[in-house]
Amino acid sequence: MSTKTVHVKNCLLGYGYASLIAYHKLLKTNNHEDILILRNENSTPIFSIEHEGTRFSPLPIFPVEESELYNSDLFDDVPKQDPISVSFSELTNFNYKDHSIEEGSLASFMLSNQGIDQRLCLGLKQWGDSMLSKPFSQVQDKIKRHYISKSGNTRIGYVNGKSIFKYAINKLNPEVLNYSNIQKIDIEKKEVHTNDYIIKYEKLISTIPFHYLLDLCGLKHNHNTDFASAYFYFFKYKTGFKENQVVYDCDFNSDILRVFSIKNDFLLAQLRSDKHGQIPVEKIRKRVQELAPTIEGLEFAQELFVPMCYPLELITEPSTLESIARLKENEVVPFGRFGEWGYSDLHELDWSNIF
Repeated sequence: MSTKTVHVKNCLLGYGYASLIAYHKLLKTNNHEDILILRNENSTPIFSIEHEGTRFSPLPIFPVEESELYNSDLFDDVPKQDPISVSFSELTNFNYKDHSIEEGSLASFMLSNQGIDQRLCLGLKQWGDSMLSKPFSQVQDKIKRHYISKSGNTRIGYVNGKSIFKYAINKLNPEVLNYSNIQKIDIEKKEVHTNDYIIKYEKLISTIPFHYLLDLCGLKHNHNTDFASAYFYFFKYKTGFKENQVVYDCDFNSDILRVFSIKNDFLLAQLRSDKHGQIPVEKIRKRVQELAPTIEGLEFAQELFVPMCYPLELITEPSTLESIARLKENEVVPFGRFGEWGYSDLHELDWSNIF
C-alpha cells in the first residue's frame, strides 16, 4: 500500500484535553484546514465512560474559577456550575514519627512547609513509602503552586456527571487523522511518518509522553520518567450524597484517598494505586458508607485503573535539556502534563507556547 502525503501548518500529536483546547486556541489565527490532530486509534481517551446507560467523566478534572482559561471563550455557552465542596475526615491511625523520613524527600518538604496534618497522611497513601526518601520534585512544585502560594484555586464541579471540560470540547469539530503506529519523526525535514502517511508540518505540538516523543525523534534523554498511577472504584446509590462533594479520607488504615460524588446517584472512590487489584470491593463499600453515612442503596458499579497519571520528577538531566533545545529549534513544542512532563493542570499551561 502506497504512503500518502499530507501537508499541514499545525500538527497536534496526541488526542486529549490539552490538544483539543490547543486546537480551539489555534483557530483564532488559523483555519480548520491549517490544523490537524493525529490520534492513536489503539488508545481511547478517557473523556467519558458508561455504566448501565449513565455516561460520566471518570477522572476528577475541574476547571479553576479564577483562571484565565475558565474565563475564556472556550467556556462560552457551556453549562454553569457551583464549585465542589471539600471536607476531610478525622485524622486517625497516623503518627509521622512511625516513619523514617530522609532529608530532601517529599515527606520532609511537607513537614517543613505544611506541618503534621491530614495532607502528610494522604500523601503517604497516594505516593507510597517512596515519598519518605525520594524528592518527588513535581509534587513539591504542585504543592507550592496550589497550597503554599494561596493563589485562587476554586474548582468548578461536574454537570450531570460530566466535567465542564467535556462540555467545552464537545463544541469543537477538529480535523483528525487516525494512525496505528508512528515509525519516526524527522525534525529536520519536519515530517511525521506513520504506517500510511507522511505528515509534513510547519509546527508540531506534541502532548504524548515526553520520552516517547524524544524516542520517535531519535534524540537523547536520560531523565527520570517515574510516574504514579490512579485507581478508582465507582458506586451507584439511590440518595444521600449530593453531587460535587469531595471527602478526603484521613484514616491511614483506609485504602481510600478521596470520595467524589459525580452525580446525585453516582460516585467514585480514588484508591491507593499501589494496591491495584488487591482491594476487596466490600471493604471500600463499607468505608464509603462510613464517610457518607446518609447514603442509601450503595452498590459497586465498576473499576478503572489509569497507569500514567502523575509525573513525579522535574527534568534536570543535561542531555534531555539539550534535546528540548533541539526540539524548539525545529518547531517542535512538547505541551501538556505529559508532553512537557510536568505535574500541571490545564489552567496552568502556558498556551502562548503553541503559537
